[in-house]
Amino acid sequence: MTTAQRLPAQTSRASDLPNPRYRIGDHSFSFAAAHHLDELSPGHKARRVHGHTYTVEVVLADTMLTGPGFVADYAELKPVGAYLKSTLDHRDLTDLFDFSTTIELLAEHLQRWCRASLAPQLGKQLHGVSVWIDPPPQPAAGVRRFTFAAAHHLDGLAEGHNCGRMHGHTYTVDVVLAGTPAGELDLTAFGAYLEQNLDYRDLSALLPFQATSELLAEHLYAWLLTGTPPAVGANLAAVRVWESPRRWAEFSSETRPV
Repeated sequence: MTTAQRLPAQTSRASDLPNPRYRIGDHSFSFAAAHHLDELSPGHKARRVHGHTYTVEVVLADTMLTGPGFVADYAELKPVGAYLKSTLDHRDLTDLFDFSTTIELLAEHLQRWCRASLAPQLGKQLHGVSVWIDPPPQPAAGVRRFTFAAAHHLDGLAEGHNCGRMHGHTYTVDVVLAGTPAGELDLTAFGAYLEQNLDYRDLSALLPFQATSELLAEHLYAWLLTGTPPAVGANLAAVRVWESPRRWAEFSSETRPV
């Protein structure tokens, strides 16, 4: 791959692929709290006062990207962490709320809070909130996972923004497949593409777009449609790019469920 002239930072961008959907997820939020569940049967351990370390994931979705290629800047979700720390962390949730503090109802509460308290555009983009007390689920059977390490920087950000400086990530790429079992599909060419073209490279010098995780996910999705056997494209549901263990961006197209 030769060095490409990068496109300038943009205020908005639509995909060339049909019916695009971009999603980002951030589960860097956590809090530690006590609670008990009185509605459970006598003798159930969760009726006793106990506690958990909770993990919260916020997912945003859109059909367009803004700025250098963001659904949103992860920094815009900082109020979620501030709310958890100031209101839920090191508290007794049963005393704090007038509903049963199951993870499902806590997630519903946090989703309502996000819609009411985040910037209006983020409220419109909000796709969902999840709460876990166990480690996040591992990739499903229909996911093939790859990794590569690379550097990049982003243009057009506010002065002092961390991503404007040269930096890097160890990326994890999840290829989400539907239909044919993932293990039966030949993704050898895709792994070779990552290793030979992106691994241990400066993405800003190589790619003709700003290397946000959203645009990387779209680029890899499009590559899979043309660079692998037809059976892969026929079963391709989405590509998810993790720039850290807690933050990901995903691209899907057409009408396949994700």
